[in-house]
Amino acid sequence: MTETVRQPKQARSRDSLQRVLESGAQLFEELGFERLTIQQVSQRAGVSVGAIYARFGNKQNLVREIHLHAMREIGAMVGVFEPGEWTQLEPDDLVREVVRRESEVFRVFRGLLRASMHLGAVDEVVAARGSDGSRAAARAFRSVLIAELGDRIAYDDKELATDVCFRMVYSTLARQVMYGPTFESDKLIEWDELVRELGDACACYLLRG
Repeated sequence: MTETVRQPKQARSRDSLQRVLESGAQLFEELGFERLTIQQVSQRAGVSVGAIYARFGNKQNLVREIHLHAMREIGAMVGVFEPGEWTQLEPDDLVREVVRRESEVFRVFRGLLRASMHLGAVDEVVAARGSDGSRAAARAFRSVLIAELGDRIAYDDKELATDVCFRMVYSTLARQVMYGPTFESDKLIEWDELVRELGDACACYLLRG
């Protein structure tokens, strides 16, 4: 937590804080930053408005802590790439599976990520935190592909090639999460189909050059 947020010392206070953060994350996902109010968090969490102000000081601090709570939950999915996990898969299928798993983070946490990305445009703390999370995901993505595919990657600079794939997947899915499936094109591609196509594109790029 930031230094402006009072740390809970008693079990009862920690329980109240947890309810505030969980309820706040739900409202943050449903409403976004601008429409979320401390009164709404108070009602859903069953914690008084006065207690929330005493703990956080203002709405900005509250939302930043809500975002940190949400990012920890999202971050738990980033470490799904373990070297050696897919040794029975053919190279093409392995790439597709890595892409599919990366896409699951966006699918499962679509609402929270949408709200976080929009908030990050106006809040430097949230933006920096989101960037750190994305970089961690990129490192995990690159590491498993390089470890599993090795010289089957059709480029000398394997870090660069796998990073290009991550950027393609991340940017495409983040854009869809933020603005919907027809923002940049009027052709509607359903989520699962888009993920399959991204997996095919990454497999062709990495394995065939």
